[in-house]
Amino acid sequence: MPSFSAPHGPIEYAVEGEGRPLVLICGLGSQMIRWSAEFRRALVDRGFQLIRFDNRDTGLSRNYADGPVPDLKAVFRLLRSGGVPDLPYRLPDLAHDVVLLLDHLCIDRADVLGVSMGGFIAQHLAAGYPDRVDTLTLVMTSTGNPDLPPPSAEAQGFMAKKGSDTAGGSGDLIEQAVANALVICSPAYPPDPDRLRARVTAEIERAHLPSGYVRQRAAILTDGDRSAMVSRITAPTLIVHGTADPLIPHAAGEELAALITGAELWLVEGMGHEIPDALTHDIAEAVGRLAARDEPVR
Repeated sequence: MPSFSAPHGPIEYAVEGEGRPLVLICGLGSQMIRWSAEFRRALVDRGFQLIRFDNRDTGLSRNYADGPVPDLKAVFRLLRSGGVPDLPYRLPDLAHDVVLLLDHLCIDRADVLGVSMGGFIAQHLAAGYPDRVDTLTLVMTSTGNPDLPPPSAEAQGFMAKKGSDTAGGSGDLIEQAVANALVICSPAYPPDPDRLRARVTAEIERAHLPSGYVRQRAAILTDGDRSAMVSRITAPTLIVHGTADPLIPHAAGEELAALITGAELWLVEGMGHEIPDALTHDIAEAVGRLAARDEPVR
């Protein structure tokens, strides 16, 4: 896969298909190979040129493994006292990376789809660079409003384990990653065990950087509540959220839909914090209809 040199270092990316450019923005700790071949094919078949990439501190893009690992409790205490944590990047920086990638590819405007933390980044992109975003799809994401319902206790435990898996052989890492994925999967659309194991194995073998996951969490903490910013988004927007999401409960999707003028909300019964294989075509179809803007998405 190609890469280009941004001012802070390389960004690894891939382009496939022809048609309307659609940028796919990964979630917390996720690499661009997380987007399944089925989902990508469904989007390409609907006339999109897909642009996917590794966020900083994941995959093969710029990482900060030679730097300190933030103490998340200390970051939280500093923020509570009005301090400003010293971090190598923040979410607006990751949004600017998307702009740099579009510039590199000579693309003026694109449709944007962000999942989870990728949705946070997409919000910054749509609010800060409205001339670069044609449409916006936000999947299982949030404004960061602290008054929203928290993750389930099990999902909070998953977050803690994922950030501390710095030791152990590859077999242990794979087993932990499979267990983590099962915590947030969709009750109505359980994953195929063999496909899930193959996916996490490929991700660990490609790049494993737990400290990057912690730095990204620190950037999320520092970002705070985006509600006021989100209300300034003008791009046609689709909100997709699962009713069984244990990590970001669906009230977050409902709030986003209320804040973004004209946004459409699709609450998917039984979907967790993932895009299940069984829903790839339905979600791709919804993204295609949003881009065409010729009928309601749902």
